[in-house]
Amino acid sequence: MENYSVQQESQRILEEQLLKNERLSLPREFVEAAKRVKITGRDPKPFIPTPCKVTESASALAALVAAEGSAISAHRYGIGYQAAEVDTDLATLFLESIILPTINGKPAMQDNRVLAELRKGDLYDMSKPIHQQATNVYQTKDGKWYHLHGSMNASATMGMVGVEEQDVTREEAIKIFSDKVAQYDAAYLEKTANEHLRQAGVTCLTPEEFFASEHGKIMADEPLWTMKPVPAPRSTWPAQKSDKLKPLEGIRVIDFSRVIAAPVISKVLAVLGAQVIKVSNKNLPDVTATWIDLSTGKKDANIDLKSDEGKNAFERLVAGADVLIDGYRPGVLAKLGFNSASLRTINPKLVYVRENCYGFKGPLAYRSGWQQISDCLVGISWLQGKFLGLNEPVVPLLPNSDYQTGLVGAAAVLQALFQRTKVDCTYDIDVSLTQYNIWYYRLGQYTADQGKAILARNEGFHVRHYDEMFSLIQKTHAAIAKARPELFKNPDYFSTMSGREWGVDDDITILAPPFKFETSVLEYAVPSGARGRSIPEWAT
Repeated sequence: MENYSVQQESQRILEEQLLKNERLSLPREFVEAAKRVKITGRDPKPFIPTPCKVTESASALAALVAAEGSAISAHRYGIGYQAAEVDTDLATLFLESIILPTINGKPAMQDNRVLAELRKGDLYDMSKPIHQQATNVYQTKDGKWYHLHGSMNASATMGMVGVEEQDVTREEAIKIFSDKVAQYDAAYLEKTANEHLRQAGVTCLTPEEFFASEHGKIMADEPLWTMKPVPAPRSTWPAQKSDKLKPLEGIRVIDFSRVIAAPVISKVLAVLGAQVIKVSNKNLPDVTATWIDLSTGKKDANIDLKSDEGKNAFERLVAGADVLIDGYRPGVLAKLGFNSASLRTINPKLVYVRENCYGFKGPLAYRSGWQQISDCLVGISWLQGKFLGLNEPVVPLLPNSDYQTGLVGAAAVLQALFQRTKVDCTYDIDVSLTQYNIWYYRLGQYTADQGKAILARNEGFHVRHYDEMFSLIQKTHAAIAKARPELFKNPDYFSTMSGREWGVDDDITILAPPFKFETSVLEYAVPSGARGRSIPEWAT
């Protein structure tokens, strides 16, 4: 560990695994712009108690996004490639940014006015312990481990394993689900959940088991992201309206998604200057704890795509958009009448992005999924458990593959927007949690000695298979605060936005983006706020 440097390894990943990755076909301009991106940090040693290179991956991907933004600004404004910086500590905090918004130093989610708005989206009371623990890892009758998933309405999953509605504590709920899941084989649960109930759920595999599987073999051959050219008239950049030299000024993005990965894509595009409208539906549940952070920089319009009025409103947005990000279950938007071909009849130049869990090839591509599902599928959860000295899988400690897939998607969108000004086409883009996790795994893990040093920095850290994502984030945040308390006291790592869209008079403090530019201004044009507060129209 003595000679290991997070910053140097991040730089190596940027250069060798991204810039020189022929399958990504990055434009020469991006590679040249990357020469002026500097990866910095106050601590050269990793501090997150995980076996995989989480900080290094996030820093390298953030650096790629920064290089692409620099290249686009140079192309649009003739300013040359500008110096940019990625802070490895800030890139790490980026992975837990959903829990970092505060109001007067207290968590924003504890403010009663904010809570009132968040509750409107939690249609099935998923914070109730018996519902929350429907999403967790439990051992099955045949000795395997299965990630049960209650999604945003736990009733189907509870019914599958015979858990009744009841008021119990978190610990009691874990015991109830553990006892019930232990009565079934993993294969039965996986087939029943996915084939019959259309619910997420997967058996926890080791990396070796995943890559030996049919789906693993197919997805292992996929690049980090895929771009398919679609013939279209050549695009031009929007007219410059300010002197802020934002890479994506005037670019319009529709965010048709929920939860984390896809919303991260649009949030990154927003801080680069894009105008983003999130299409939400008051009749659909969401993981509302994500809203304060991940809706930053976005307007939010309530549109019911099952109604004629909603379809017409959506079509008007598509007609004026540059990018559509689709993060729903594979096929949902197509069933509503909007697929790659029909979207291009509305807007030939549209960049269409699909994000999902399993990827868009292979026998499992049709399934719904979440970060934890991909983590357990690819084997990252088994790596985490063994790293902690356990003979059980543990879901990675932060919503890592969610946030980093968001960075991947943003990088792919920037490439598509740049290239459609060079050639007569636009692009279909596919990104997935599993494509990221495969790439992440292949970056390699820390050596035994490095792992010991990381665990020594996190003495007392303890999690188990039954720590669900909320628990994992809280425990990991506490570990970060213990190992690196100065991070949360650095004013350069935070910015503020108005709380007025939440009905709050005070500002809300949020995490700053993981990169910054010498010249181009990074800012969120609008604050986050209540769902459905905006009209579905583009600003002129």
